[in-house]
Amino acid sequence: MNYTLSQLNRMRWVVLVVVLIGIAASIAMNILHAPDSLAARLVSAGPPIAVFAAIELIARIPSSGRWTTAARIAGAAVIACAAAAISYAQQRAAVAGLGFALWEATIWPLIIDGLMIVASVSLVEVVRLIRNRTNGVVVVDGSPLPVVKAAQPSLVEESAEVLAYRAEMARKREKGALQGLAFKPRNANHK
Repeated sequence: MNYTLSQLNRMRWVVLVVVLIGIAASIAMNILHAPDSLAARLVSAGPPIAVFAAIELIARIPSSGRWTTAARIAGAAVIACAAAAISYAQQRAAVAGLGFALWEATIWPLIIDGLMIVASVSLVEVVRLIRNRTNGVVVVDGSPLPVVKAAQPSLVEESAEVLAYRAEMARKREKGALQGLAFKPRNANHK
């Protein structure tokens, strides 16, 4: 189905709300199981927050290359698996501690974390569709932001001296040797 850009943006917000609801439910269940101290509660909230941060990084940063994208996705998968294991154990214990049957305590975390997985993948997909629709141009309030294109490399061959000079200036810029050479206006009294 062909969606308009405004429909895709609305979808993105709906999916983001579902992701946040799943994360809030996961955090609440994890905190419910945590020992009665502020530090323990903060630590128990960590796994869902880490998953959300990984999802946001994957959804917001366009892929620049096959290997870097694969590395980001693999890293996010490791974070998600580790967080899911910790979160599952905490949520299962919390539901069991509330007096629910063992089978219910086993299923509840799967529902909450499953919702997060479906919503997260949906968010990445909607952002990809938006990016494809706008050809990578960032659109804010319906209008594209200006894009600055890189200059085309010169078709004229440069001499060895020019290339050596450019390399020397680049080396000095990296070392900060040219910091004091900023433009300074001449004194009006000086001739």
